[in-house]
Amino acid sequence: MSERRTDAPAKLQVFRYRPSDGRIQAVIGDLDETLRSTDLVAYASDALSSETFVCHAVANDDEAVADELCFIPQGDHCDILSMRTRGWKRHHGDHRRSLVEILNTLAAAVACGKLRILDAEETRTESGAGDVLQEIAIADSGTLARARDAVQHALELSGIDADTCQRTTLCVSEALTNILLHGGGHGAMTVRRLPGRVRIVVADEGPGLNFLNWIEPPAIGGQASMGYGFKIILDNLDAVALHTCPEGTTLLLDRVVD
Repeated sequence: MSERRTDAPAKLQVFRYRPSDGRIQAVIGDLDETLRSTDLVAYASDALSSETFVCHAVANDDEAVADELCFIPQGDHCDILSMRTRGWKRHHGDHRRSLVEILNTLAAAVACGKLRILDAEETRTESGAGDVLQEIAIADSGTLARARDAVQHALELSGIDADTCQRTTLCVSEALTNILLHGGGHGAMTVRRLPGRVRIVVADEGPGLNFLNWIEPPAIGGQASMGYGFKIILDNLDAVALHTCPEGTTLLLDRVVD
């Protein structure tokens, strides 16, 4: 890709194709009119029939075309990840991780089943599953510390070993810190017990994930994302689910228990 970039932000969009109704649904972002629905349906159908992850790279840097399209079969539907760098380069945070690498980490996590992208209805259902063990509003570093202690306690009561407790609490801390830095400064954490797992639901009412924050600081006094928070979370948890929209972001962080 050339050094040229546009003023439009880099972004990740997720669409969903269901053969049952033949529609393309936007899950993250809006439906992209520059991507032909007939092509999306054809590629998604191929991925579903072969039950294989398919990636289509775009050779040019036309700002109206996705840099990469990833088609990930998910049983009765196919998730489509559209990743656009639009020529942007990282100037803040850790320069060793390119924007393409960060976005590809998310795509790979979806492809291997570690990360699920949820729509609004799925988020409501799965965020309310199980029994509530703890619920804490997140507004500052003090409440963040209380939330970490609550997670640690819930995991210990569930018989989780010390190392796994520590790694899980680190992941929750990363998610909660994102609320304070990028999610509008306030949100909530709920610890829930489901059959065979502890689920930590982290939700904010911010503007949704802004992938431009991996390139530039989001505002005066704001902090650019290092791009490592999601990698830490995906590397250390048993399952992760994500929903993001202009009204906020929700993460479901699962730890399997015996």
